[in-house]
Amino acid sequence: MTQLTINIEDKSILPHLKKILNALEGVSIAKPIRKKKTGLEEALEDIKAGRVKRFESMDDLFKDLGI
Repeated sequence: MTQLTINIEDKSILPHLKKILNALEGVSIAKPIRKKKTGLEEALEDIKAGRVKRFESMDDLFKDLGI
């Protein structure tokens, strides 16, 4: 099987292009594969977005948690 990747700048033509390609025998449209993020990648994104807290001591952490 041969694969061809097409980059489309104008998204408004995408439905028409899909209709044309589906009409061709032997042509199928593959859905893009999304890579699942690892825990480390998610943690690094949290740090970049500022979704972290720092505590001076364990007592401060427990106070914040209500323990």
